[in-house]
Amino acid sequence: MTITFTTETIRLLTLFENLTNVSVKDCFENHDTVYYIVEEGKIGLAIGKGGNSIKQVEKVLGKKVKVFEYSSNVPDFVKNLIPNVKEVKLLEEDGKDMIEIKVNKQDRGYVIGRGGEKIKIYKEILKRVHNISDLKVK
Repeated sequence: MTITFTTETIRLLTLFENLTNVSVKDCFENHDTVYYIVEEGKIGLAIGKGGNSIKQVEKVLGKKVKVFEYSSNVPDFVKNLIPNVKEVKLLEEDGKDMIEIKVNKQDRGYVIGRGGEKIKIYKEILKRVHNISDLKVK
């Protein structure tokens, strides 16, 4: 799958890279939050000491910023997205790649989010970055 960037996405991406000196693999907006996927091993640099880099980006954008670390290994990438994951299973259904994750019962609500908002974001990121068609929580 090819990721296409709008002019606005390119602006967000460039701004982040200029402020943090970290290259971005992907970025997209959802409501008042901008999600960035940064190069493997660069998450600490992207966040900055005491979260200063992120705070600076949020101040300039006037939006919340969430940063996730890329990994070419899909299960590792899922764990970077959702730290509460206990187990990641790669499955194939009707020729499409999908993921099933296991989380502790008490973490389910947190992982799914109010009204399923968080799980929608995770699905979008997985689709864009690794062409995963679905994510199921067990």
